[in-house]
Amino acid sequence: MNLTQEQKQDIGRRVRAENSGPKELQICELYGLTQIGGSRTKVDGQHSDGSHWSIKNANSSSTQVHLTSKSRFIEDFALSPSVSNFVDKFFGDLTFTDMPRQRYRMDEISSQSVADFKLFLENNKKEVIEYFISGKFNIEHLVYNRRHLTFEEIMDQVADSSWVYKPTTVHLKNPDGKTLFHIQMKGSGKGKVYHGVLCHIHENLFLQKDQL
Repeated sequence: MNLTQEQKQDIGRRVRAENSGPKELQICELYGLTQIGGSRTKVDGQHSDGSHWSIKNANSSSTQVHLTSKSRFIEDFALSPSVSNFVDKFFGDLTFTDMPRQRYRMDEISSQSVADFKLFLENNKKEVIEYFISGKFNIEHLVYNRRHLTFEEIMDQVADSSWVYKPTTVHLKNPDGKTLFHIQMKGSGKGKVYHGVLCHIHENLFLQKDQL
């Protein structure tokens, strides 16, 4: 059965409500947390020791960990004009009416801007991932479908991982070639939000080697 876009959106809303409501509460109870939640914070639960926890319940192997506007991303990292040009084109804009999905693929952006963006990611790998995970909320623990990692354990894996660049996405892969995070244009919704900077976190991050 083919679903309409409205039906798909309704299913998505119900799944998100379930994951951020009852399922999230179950995780909080499992780890002895007070449920916080809300759309204005990354903190889903707080431990009695004061630590902040982020909880991800997903029906797939990856899920959104951060979404921000291009302008905010550029401002937060004080990006150079060349890197900002890459961000503007790669993540798209409503004014790019001649481009499919109103965005440029990596091979359609100037080689200098591509090189400068890659250098930015290479030099700021931990800072970029911390930004996506924690923002300004000091996340110290992260749970993905009941699997738990500390922020330090995540950063240890990030340190051993490398960026892999594809035409429309950028992946952070571990030495086994498994994606831990990927960055892309949001590509859904309406208006300016369609061209946001979206980062997904992958279940691979939480699996032991013998489970990969």
